[in-house]
Amino acid sequence: MAAIEWTNDLSVQVDVIDEQHKMLIKHLGDFATAVASHQGPGAIISTLDFLIEYTNFHFEEEEKHMKRSSYSGLEQQISQHEAFKKTLADMESDFKEDGATHELAGDIHTLLVNWLVTHIKTVDVEFGKFLAENGIIIRNEI
Repeated sequence: MAAIEWTNDLSVQVDVIDEQHKMLIKHLGDFATAVASHQGPGAIISTLDFLIEYTNFHFEEEEKHMKRSSYSGLEQQISQHEAFKKTLADMESDFKEDGATHELAGDIHTLLVNWLVTHIKTVDVEFGKFLAENGIIIRNEI
């Protein structure tokens, strides 16, 4: 499995969102490591579960900020997020039912990497541009 690393072309120029994207990339790396090092089904599923939970958190945060800033692309984001969550849930279910095969783990990893990179570089970058053009600053609320 090819590792994914943070690069500047993944930045949406919004610190809070970029930090969450970095965390998603880190957890993708953890998943790839768990599979590559044959850590076993329990460790792989635990890592996948955490990745799914963090993905859900991240999507909720993005959508919240889009709603607050009256972003016109919110519905498109929600639609893409929901479709991705369903695909991921289906793959997780297959993984748990069919066993922790390296082929399925590789498919999950490939889906996550391809979807995340494509989504960030297209849809999320547009949200970052919208914020910059409208002088909207999103701050970390923690």
